[in-house]
Amino acid sequence: MGIASSLKLAIQQEADLVISTEAFVGANPNASNAAFLNWVGSMQVKARYAEVGELGFVDIVQATELPQFVARIAADPPTPLSPGQSYQVTPPGNRPFYCLTQLWYRNNGPVVPSGYDTCASYGSSAAKIIGRDISVPFSYIPFTFDKVSYLAVSAPVYPGGVIPVTAEARTAAVLGFVGVTTRPGFVLSQALTGHLGTAVAFSYGSGSTKVTFRAGSAPASAQSSTIDLHNGWHVETFAVVDGAGVLGNANALALLMAGLVLSLLLGAFIYVLGTSRMRALALVDERTSELHHLALHDPLTDLPNRALILDRIDQMLARSRREHTPVAVLFLDLDNFKDVNDTLGHGVGDKLLAGVAARLTSAIRQEDTVGRLGGDEFVVLAEGASLAAGAEVVAERILDVLATPFEIAGIESPLSVTASIGIAEGRRTTPDELLRDADIALYQAKAAGKRCAVVFAPAMQDAVDDHLTLDRDLLDALEAEQFFLLYQPTFDLSSGAFASVEALLRWRHPTRGVILPDDFIPALEASGLIVPVGRWVLQEACRQGAAWQRQGHHVTVSMNVSAKQLDRDQIVTDVHDALVNSGFDPALCVLELTETTLMHNVEDTVGRLTLLKALGVRVAIDDFGTGYSSLAYLRQFPVDVLKIDRSFVSGITDTSEAVALVHAMVQLGKALGLETVAEGVETDGQRAQLAAENVDTAQ
Repeated sequence: MGIASSLKLAIQQEADLVISTEAFVGANPNASNAAFLNWVGSMQVKARYAEVGELGFVDIVQATELPQFVARIAADPPTPLSPGQSYQVTPPGNRPFYCLTQLWYRNNGPVVPSGYDTCASYGSSAAKIIGRDISVPFSYIPFTFDKVSYLAVSAPVYPGGVIPVTAEARTAAVLGFVGVTTRPGFVLSQALTGHLGTAVAFSYGSGSTKVTFRAGSAPASAQSSTIDLHNGWHVETFAVVDGAGVLGNANALALLMAGLVLSLLLGAFIYVLGTSRMRALALVDERTSELHHLALHDPLTDLPNRALILDRIDQMLARSRREHTPVAVLFLDLDNFKDVNDTLGHGVGDKLLAGVAARLTSAIRQEDTVGRLGGDEFVVLAEGASLAAGAEVVAERILDVLATPFEIAGIESPLSVTASIGIAEGRRTTPDELLRDADIALYQAKAAGKRCAVVFAPAMQDAVDDHLTLDRDLLDALEAEQFFLLYQPTFDLSSGAFASVEALLRWRHPTRGVILPDDFIPALEASGLIVPVGRWVLQEACRQGAAWQRQGHHVTVSMNVSAKQLDRDQIVTDVHDALVNSGFDPALCVLELTETTLMHNVEDTVGRLTLLKALGVRVAIDDFGTGYSSLAYLRQFPVDVLKIDRSFVSGITDTSEAVALVHAMVQLGKALGLETVAEGVETDGQRAQLAAENVDTAQ
């Protein structure tokens, strides 16, 4: 293929990609990044467009819409977040509008920082620049990143792909910009394949911006020809030309023609983008059914997603009103699924979710619907004859079908999983109401001990409202000094002597009195407030330990560290500051971490624990036996204490299985040189049995 033909094909393909992306976003303005990446896969972008470094959509977000945008995008951030990092707009500050990445595919281009406002650098000129960019079909910016030259081309996006006629209408309707970052040097290299002794330098210079795209190679004796486009662009071509002149040298003539094509590269690209709009839209139309499916189905399980579920609930309610048939929504959530992701990895978690989806589908009638809302949340819609025996029977069938352990490729032992189910029956005004009530019932099922189903009752709504109020009150609790610590003692089982204390967090609510941690710790974890509250616990527990120390009581104090705290390097500084500021002896400080917390990002965890141990503190594994830790991993952690979970202790006087499990844990601790602590000891019988098993201390 000739140079000109190769360039024409490459330009046409990139034009199709930009317009196709514009059409996708225009039709799906609220698409998740997962759906976008699925669409990118269907377009075979990586295979067909090797020159593309990035592809995405930047949303123009008005200041009044920013909280809703951040809440939506935080659930599926388009650019990667560091461990423990939350989605935040950068640079911070109040602006009339923000230009934030909503959808992003990266092949080999620059990494866009999460939450970066691309319009912030324009300052007060941002509105003027956006107005300029939407006045033309396309705009371009050449730039260099990491010694590689790129060309960024962007196009404004409007709802449904329809471009308003007037400037005022375009300003009011524009959703944002799709953009593609390409490597023209790569395109030129491909076009010059087979044309030995020829080279091209395509340059842009304006102000401080100077970029050159190079391709091919030519000997020192080569002649060059330069074309100035008078808009910042220059094209220089190099080749060996013999005495016959250009018209007598076929290779030189081909080079000259290629040079003319190259000199018009920008103009040609923009022209093709404009003239290919209808062809590219036709290309999208060919994939309409595929895109429609992607927009309404979960990419992992291929089950209906939230949008399609709500539509089917709406249809189900309409049939119920016409035909007076019963309807029910069963909202299902896998119990402790986060532990699987944290300890075995998201790949294993995804395979488990796909297996659950297949079993749920097999457990219901063909007329009913199984959908996935996201994460480990599924929904079953049942109506008519499916409910002849009641929705609870459907729920029991679902629990039964999940009872058999799942065989997962790459995992030695089958995985057991249970689920909690919330059921909402009867008619509601809207689909959202029925789904909301099932979600409320699910919350009650979780609180009832998991692996069960609970039917919604109106009184549950009052409890949810109460819980939401409590969550809002948490925002001010730390600043209002409403948190305090209690200290639970442990005793040496061989002598009965006092051994140490554990600092337990409590919340003294101004109107509700003292609130136990089970009622507010999950909300602290979900909001991220656990990090500053956890820092306060470290400071307060060390302060109290130092106070006892000054009174002549050298008391070991254990304090809990959450997964979110351990995910950050700041935890080392927080512990160091708490010890130094209080004067507490590090040898008397024990940091307690759950098994699951330790297993999250093992390499980084070992590194941070090593730094913490260097401060002189000790480390305990809390609730041991309840997580998914591997003995091979356990040996890597620099821990000092194993705390046997109360669930094993409570049955030690009742079953031989509980005795055997405790015995195994104690022997493991002894083999690793660890102190063993039994949690939740409540009777003399438990104390005696634990002492017989050589457990060191009891709490």
